[in-house]
Formats: sequence, C-alpha cells, structure tokens
Amino acid sequence: MAHLAHYREAHPMIFVVTHWINLIAMILLIVTGFCIHFPFWPMFMGIARGVHVFFGFVLFLNCVFRVIAAFFVKTSPTGGTREQVPDYKTWLPQKDNRHQALEWIKYYLFLRKTHPLGAKLGVPQKISYLLIPFLIVAMFWTGLCLWAPTMAAAPMAATTNLVGGLMSMRIIHYFGMYVFIIFMFIHIYLANVEGFAPTKLMFIHKEHGGLIYAPEVHDIVGEDLETH
Repeated sequence: MAHLAHYREAHPMIFVVTHWINLIAMILLIVTGFCIHFPFWPMFMGIARGVHVFFGFVLFLNCVFRVIAAFFVKTSPTGGTREQVPDYKTWLPQKDNRHQALEWIKYYLFLRKTHPLGAKLGVPQKISYLLIPFLIVAMFWTGLCLWAPTMAAAPMAATTNLVGGLMSMRIIHYFGMYVFIIFMFIHIYLANVEGFAPTKLMFIHKEHGGLIYAPEVHDIVGEDLETH
C-alpha cells in the first residue's frame, strides 16, 4: 500500500531551519555534557563548558521561537494534502485523530500493517512532541542552577535548595540528558517507521508523491505519482 504524499506545506522552511538548529544543539549538548561529566580530556573542559552553555541558550531560545511561531505559521494538518491550518492545531487533538490512539500504537509496534488514516502527527507523536518543550525548559533551568554566573540568583538558589543541593541538581541535569537521548531515538523511529520520506522533507525539503488525502471527508481521494 502506498503511503500519503509528503508535501512542503507540512513543514515550511522556517520549521526546517528550527529543526536543524534543534538537531545540532542537542547533539553538541549531549557530546559536551558527557565531556563535562566524564572529564577524560582535561584540556577540552573549558571549550566543552563554553559550547554547552552557548547551545543551551540556543536550544531554549529556538524552542521559545518555535512555540510562538506555531501560532502564526500555517502547515498542513496531515500528509497527502497542501491545505494548511495554523500550525498549533496540528499539535492538539484533531478530528482526524479521534479514537486512534490504540490503532497508532498497534501500527508503531507492527501489530497493524496499514497506516491509520489520520492527522500529520500520530497520537503517540503528539504526546511525545508536546512534552519536549517542557523538558527543554527544565534542562535549561537546571543548567542555570549549575552555571556560575546565575547559580546564586534567588530563583536558581531556591530551586537548588529544594532538590537538596548542587550535587542533586547535577544528578538531575545529568540524567535529564538521557531523557533527551531516549527522546531522539523515539523521535527518529516514529518519524521514519514508514520510510525516510518524512526525514527528507524535514531536512532537505524534498517532496515525495503518494496518496492524496482530503481532511474534510477523512478519506483518500487520489494519488500523486510524481516524485517532486
């Protein structure tokens, strides 16, 4: 069975850029985070800390921008269509997702062969993606609690005292990194379970033909045989 077509309207260029920034920032934060927690190369520590702090701010600011932009930029509500709605609506429960949670779980676990006809993001995707901004904010905040220029500020100091001191805060921040790593693997799997066309669209804006879907009737209405 052919899959839904993947059109650029699903991921406008502004979101391609923010996605690239997220990827680069997360990779550098993870690498430098390991270098900081396991200082096997002492001469690199200063650079690692500087890169870690810089890209911590980059990731946080990019996250804030992405959330705000979701209310102003329009994207396709599902694959297989060039119709567009305000992007934030694609992250919330949609009519096309109704009663599909179990079906999406079956599909991702290979217990169902056919792709559920639904919105751009499956139910598990919506849940995991909605949680990531909260994780980014939490990691940014705990990072500020550990960063010398801000750790003594009243809000950060109060947070550090609340969790039991700097060592506890370091542990929380460190294991938060593993949550990021797990999320990245889950994200890669969910996005590419039916092939690499979604990744090509997101990273290099390459469209791919497939089934044409009409959200208003919740059904397939044709097929786009072109590979754009």
